[in-house]
Amino acid sequence: MMTVLRTAGALASMAIAIGVGWAATFGAARLTTRPAAFLTAGLLGYALALAPAVWWLTRRPAGEPSGRLRVTAAAVAAAVVLVPAAWAALRPAHPDVPAAPAGTRFWTLPDGSRIAVLRVPARPRATADPVVFLHGGPGVADMDHDAPVLARLADSGRDVWLYDQVGAGRSSRLADPRGYSLERDVADLEQVRRLIGAPRLALIGHSYGATLAATYLARHPERVSRVVFSSPGRLVPEVGDVSGTGMVGRLDPRQRLAVFGTLLRPRAMLTYSLVKADPRAAHALSGDDEMDSRFVTLHRQSAPGLVCPGSPAPPTALRPGFYANQVPLSSTRAAPDIRPALSRVRVPALVLKGGCDYLPWSFAVDYRRSVPGSRLLYFDDSGHQLHLERPDRFVTVVHAFLADSPPPWPTWSGTEPPAGYRGAR
Repeated sequence: MMTVLRTAGALASMAIAIGVGWAATFGAARLTTRPAAFLTAGLLGYALALAPAVWWLTRRPAGEPSGRLRVTAAAVAAAVVLVPAAWAALRPAHPDVPAAPAGTRFWTLPDGSRIAVLRVPARPRATADPVVFLHGGPGVADMDHDAPVLARLADSGRDVWLYDQVGAGRSSRLADPRGYSLERDVADLEQVRRLIGAPRLALIGHSYGATLAATYLARHPERVSRVVFSSPGRLVPEVGDVSGTGMVGRLDPRQRLAVFGTLLRPRAMLTYSLVKADPRAAHALSGDDEMDSRFVTLHRQSAPGLVCPGSPAPPTALRPGFYANQVPLSSTRAAPDIRPALSRVRVPALVLKGGCDYLPWSFAVDYRRSVPGSRLLYFDDSGHQLHLERPDRFVTVVHAFLADSPPPWPTWSGTEPPAGYRGAR
């Protein structure tokens, strides 16, 4: 009985030691971004808190032989320290990224960052404002798969532009990850407009790209001629928003287990947690190549949650940007409400929503309510990636909108979703 109690007490002490070690690591990371410093602080905190457990296991009760007990205690203590440390030290190999789509160029922004840009010339010639596609995420650039679909819009007599936002795709990463933000992306979009040389743009924003498009519209309404919000993200980002994790809940148990297996690796867990303490500390420990590689794996594993049940998973981004995604999502600063500014806008707007979208229906309604005169079109058999899941229908709808023609099917005016809607509410 005494052995059982001793073992239980030691295990409890070990659990406490782990908590103390993590707390010491994050506390130190708020003071210094040097991995050697905050990891040493964590190990010291862990070791000091673990000492009572080691003493408890090695204490020799009267009449009990001590040799085997001490060997067991030493082995347990070593395993508790060394196994997670060795596991956490493993870094994934970065997957090969194919060459950029033909015609991709790189522009240098005022701060020295380079962004990957692709122009699809209008056919037969440009007669209207250019189209600029804004990818989602944040940080999930997928020019390889987006470009073939969006290029078909060049038949509308408009140049079509795609670009990878800073920190994503083939664009450069920031040395200080604290620079990633919606505000930064809005400023970069205005710089892209200037480099294109167009007085106004027709914007197509997908997911987070819709949030970016709406914020840009609120700040620069005179620079936007038309806007499409496809599977829109939250109109005004909120602190602690977890709507982006909804796709995981749509996975089957086997798929969910694979996702959790990726998320719960000690090194990944530590990095995710450090992003909240100080993104610079996380970046110093686990650089862009390493975390982008983990993000590729996670995005591929969760992709089935983007579509309707039973549908094939869409192709996934080849190099999403981990820090461009996680730093804005971990922000503790509330975004300003752009709805009052949008209420004064008089720009044609179209909201597209899929029947199996993991993002809430209420997001789409918020856009329709906030932009005067906007309309909502419902894709009943589609998930989150409308342009990849239903490219023909997507192109037909956007073509009609750009031409100021009636939509190919009736718009939805209700605040509640249509019957048969299977997405998040």
